Amino acid sequence: MSRNRRMFTPEEMAYLSVLPVVSHVTSTRISYTHDFKVDCLRAYLSGESPSAIFRQVGLDPSLVGPKRIERCLARWKRSPDLIDEAQLRINSNTSPTYSSIVENVSPYDVTRVALPNSGGKKVDLRDLIIYQQSLHIHELEQELSRLRLVREPMA
Repeated sequence: MSRNRRMFTPEEMAYLSVLPVVSHVTSTRISYTHDFKVDCLRAYLSGESPSAIFRQVGLDPSLVGPKRIERCLARWKRSPDLIDEAQLRINSNTSPTYSSIVENVSPYDVTRVALPNSGGKKVDLRDLIIYQQSLHIHELEQELSRLRLVREPMA
């Protein structure tokens, strides 16, 4: 294992494991469902940003890591079977088989939701949303710090 590889905390692993596009997660790896791989390639080949595709399904780049997203797409693009299936979905105008995390949830009760891959365990969707938003805020704060460092020498 590389020294720079970021390990997921138990909380992050719990979050990742209930996402519909994640088939398995360990402290260092995420395995995605076949349908997500194909739909991700379909969206990418149609011009969507890889980070936006991952973010849409709850996989924020600040959690997953932009390099991991880049490597996933590079690996999937080398698979003729995945590319063929993605092209077929583009040509048949098939919509994604995955959904965003909140798409299948009643707007009236988000407190006890059983998400796909959760093994029937009910989770409070608000906790997942708060966690995802806190990751995004952290990412924005880091970007702001970098921009301030670039701007300081000019002042």
